Amino acid sequence: MSVWDKEYPSKSEYAHFYADYIANVPKANIIESLNSQMHEMYTFINAIPGDKAFYTYEKGKWTIKQIIGHIIETERVFGFRGLAFSRRDPNPLPDMDQDRYVKFTNHNSRTIQNLANEYLAVRISTIHLFQNMTKEMISLKGTASGFEFTVRSIPFIIAGHELHHKEIIRTKYL
Repeated sequence: MSVWDKEYPSKSEYAHFYADYIANVPKANIIESLNSQMHEMYTFINAIPGDKAFYTYEKGKWTIKQIIGHIIETERVFGFRGLAFSRRDPNPLPDMDQDRYVKFTNHNSRTIQNLANEYLAVRISTIHLFQNMTKEMISLKGTASGFEFTVRSIPFIIAGHELHHKEIIRTKYL
Protein backbone atom coordinates (compact mmCIF):
# COMPACT_ATOMS: atom_id res chain seq x y z
CA MET A 1 0.00 0.00 0.00
CA SER A 2 1.30 3.44 -0.97
CA VAL A 3 1.10 6.51 1.26
CA TRP A 4 -0.61 8.16 -1.70
CA ASP A 5 -3.56 5.73 -1.90
CA LYS A 6 -5.94 7.89 0.11
CA GLU A 7 -4.19 11.22 -0.09
CA TYR A 8 -5.79 14.20 -1.79
CA PRO A 9 -4.96 17.73 -0.70
CA SER A 10 -7.52 20.00 0.90
CA LYS A 11 -7.85 23.62 -0.25
CA SER A 12 -5.87 24.77 2.79
CA GLU A 13 -2.76 22.94 1.53
CA TYR A 14 -1.91 25.13 -1.47
CA ALA A 15 -2.27 28.61 -2.93
CA HIS A 16 -5.85 29.30 -3.98
CA PHE A 17 -4.95 29.91 -7.63
CA TYR A 18 -4.04 26.22 -8.03
CA ALA A 19 -7.56 25.06 -7.11
CA ASP A 20 -8.67 24.59 -10.73
CA TYR A 21 -5.56 22.58 -11.57
CA ILE A 22 -6.07 20.24 -8.63
CA ALA A 23 -9.81 19.94 -9.25
CA ASN A 24 -9.06 18.45 -12.69
CA VAL A 25 -6.81 15.72 -11.30
CA PRO A 26 -8.62 12.41 -10.66
CA LYS A 27 -9.03 11.50 -7.00
CA ALA A 28 -6.77 8.50 -7.27
CA ASN A 29 -3.27 7.47 -6.30
CA ILE A 30 -1.30 10.45 -7.64
CA ILE A 31 1.80 8.39 -8.38
CA GLU A 32 -0.23 6.10 -10.64
CA SER A 33 -1.84 9.18 -12.21
CA LEU A 34 1.55 10.80 -12.87
CA ASN A 35 2.80 7.59 -14.45
CA SER A 36 -0.24 7.22 -16.68
CA GLN A 37 -0.14 10.90 -17.58
CA MET A 38 3.54 10.56 -18.49
CA HIS A 39 2.86 7.92 -21.14
CA GLU A 40 -0.07 9.89 -22.58
CA MET A 41 1.84 13.18 -22.69
CA TYR A 42 4.97 11.66 -24.21
CA THR A 43 2.87 10.19 -27.02
CA PHE A 44 0.95 13.45 -27.39
CA ILE A 45 4.13 15.54 -27.70
CA ASN A 46 5.66 13.19 -30.25
CA ALA A 47 2.48 13.35 -32.36
CA ILE A 48 2.61 17.14 -32.75
CA PRO A 49 3.08 17.91 -36.44
CA GLY A 50 6.30 19.77 -37.23
CA ASP A 51 4.44 22.59 -38.96
CA LYS A 52 2.53 23.31 -35.72
CA ALA A 53 5.56 23.48 -33.41
CA PHE A 54 6.06 27.23 -33.95
CA TYR A 55 2.38 28.14 -34.23
CA THR A 56 0.86 30.74 -31.91
CA TYR A 57 -2.88 31.32 -31.94
CA GLU A 58 -2.45 34.98 -31.04
CA LYS A 59 0.35 37.55 -31.12
CA GLY A 60 2.39 37.38 -27.94
CA LYS A 61 1.37 33.81 -27.04
CA TRP A 62 3.89 31.03 -26.65
CA THR A 63 4.62 28.44 -29.33
CA ILE A 64 3.83 24.79 -28.67
CA LYS A 65 7.54 24.17 -28.09
CA GLN A 66 7.59 26.94 -25.50
CA ILE A 67 4.53 25.50 -23.76
CA ILE A 68 6.17 22.07 -23.57
CA GLY A 69 9.34 23.67 -22.21
CA HIS A 70 7.25 25.58 -19.67
CA ILE A 71 5.59 22.34 -18.51
CA ILE A 72 9.03 20.77 -18.04
CA GLU A 73 10.48 23.76 -16.17
CA THR A 74 7.45 24.15 -13.93
CA GLU A 75 7.60 20.47 -13.00
CA ARG A 76 11.28 20.89 -12.09
CA VAL A 77 10.53 23.92 -9.90
CA PHE A 78 7.66 22.19 -8.12
CA GLY A 79 9.70 19.00 -7.74
CA PHE A 80 12.38 21.03 -5.98
CA ARG A 81 9.75 22.62 -3.76
CA GLY A 82 8.49 19.17 -2.78
CA LEU A 83 12.03 18.04 -2.05
CA ALA A 84 12.86 21.13 0.00
CA PHE A 85 9.65 21.01 2.03
CA SER A 86 10.00 17.26 2.66
CA ARG A 87 13.50 17.89 4.01
CA ARG A 88 12.18 20.55 6.40
CA ASP A 89 14.01 23.38 4.67
CA PRO A 90 12.89 26.44 6.65
CA ASN A 91 13.74 28.92 3.89
CA PRO A 92 10.91 30.46 1.88
CA LEU A 93 11.33 29.66 -1.81
CA PRO A 94 10.99 32.31 -4.51
CA ASP A 95 8.31 32.51 -7.15
CA MET A 96 8.84 31.47 -10.76
CA ASP A 97 8.29 34.22 -13.30
CA GLN A 98 7.09 31.98 -16.12
CA ASP A 99 7.28 34.68 -18.78
CA ARG A 100 10.85 35.51 -17.86
CA TYR A 101 11.80 31.84 -17.88
CA VAL A 102 10.31 31.34 -21.35
CA LYS A 103 11.90 34.54 -22.65
CA PHE A 104 15.38 33.24 -21.89
CA THR A 105 15.04 29.68 -23.19
CA ASN A 106 16.01 28.00 -26.41
CA HIS A 107 12.89 25.82 -26.65
CA ASN A 108 12.10 26.98 -30.18
CA SER A 109 15.52 25.85 -31.45
CA ARG A 110 15.02 22.31 -30.13
CA THR A 111 13.20 19.43 -31.76
CA ILE A 112 9.87 18.15 -30.52
CA GLN A 113 11.57 14.77 -29.90
CA ASN A 114 14.26 16.44 -27.78
CA LEU A 115 11.62 18.22 -25.67
CA ALA A 116 9.61 15.00 -25.36
CA ASN A 117 12.68 13.15 -24.09
CA GLU A 118 13.43 15.84 -21.53
CA TYR A 119 9.80 15.78 -20.41
CA LEU A 120 10.07 12.01 -19.93
CA ALA A 121 13.28 12.30 -17.91
CA VAL A 122 11.85 14.98 -15.64
CA ARG A 123 8.59 13.08 -15.07
CA ILE A 124 10.43 9.87 -14.22
CA SER A 125 12.48 11.84 -11.69
CA THR A 126 9.33 13.41 -10.24
CA ILE A 127 7.69 10.02 -9.82
CA HIS A 128 10.75 8.60 -8.08
CA LEU A 129 10.94 11.58 -5.74
CA PHE A 130 7.34 11.44 -4.56
CA GLN A 131 6.72 7.69 -4.58
CA ASN A 132 9.48 7.19 -2.04
CA MET A 133 8.22 9.71 0.49
CA THR A 134 6.76 8.68 3.81
CA LYS A 135 3.38 9.75 5.20
CA GLU A 136 5.20 12.16 7.50
CA MET A 137 7.14 13.72 4.62
CA ILE A 138 4.05 14.41 2.51
CA SER A 139 2.34 16.12 5.44
CA LEU A 140 5.17 18.65 5.86
CA LYS A 141 4.75 22.27 4.81
CA GLY A 142 6.85 24.97 3.25
CA THR A 143 6.51 28.41 1.74
CA ALA A 144 6.95 29.32 -1.90
CA SER A 145 5.90 32.52 -3.69
CA GLY A 146 4.62 33.78 -0.34
CA PHE A 147 2.12 30.90 0.07
CA GLU A 148 2.17 27.82 2.26
CA PHE A 149 2.00 24.40 0.59
CA THR A 150 2.07 20.84 1.86
CA VAL A 151 4.29 18.36 0.09
CA ARG A 152 1.10 16.35 -0.56
CA SER A 153 -0.27 19.14 -2.79
CA ILE A 154 2.78 19.39 -5.05
CA PRO A 155 2.33 16.33 -7.30
CA PHE A 156 -1.34 17.26 -7.75
CA ILE A 157 -0.33 20.75 -8.87
CA ILE A 158 2.19 19.23 -11.29
CA ALA A 159 -0.44 16.91 -12.76
CA GLY A 160 -3.10 19.61 -12.97
CA HIS A 161 -0.71 22.12 -14.53
CA GLU A 162 0.11 19.65 -17.28
CA LEU A 163 -3.58 18.88 -17.89
CA HIS A 164 -4.29 22.61 -18.18
CA HIS A 165 -1.60 23.23 -20.79
CA LYS A 166 -2.32 20.04 -22.72
CA GLU A 167 -5.93 21.18 -23.10
CA ILE A 168 -4.79 24.60 -24.31
CA ILE A 169 -2.56 22.94 -26.93
CA ARG A 170 -5.43 20.71 -28.00
CA THR A 171 -8.07 23.43 -28.27
CA LYS A 172 -6.12 26.48 -29.41
CA TYR A 173 -3.13 25.11 -31.30
CA LEU A 174 -4.03 21.83 -32.98
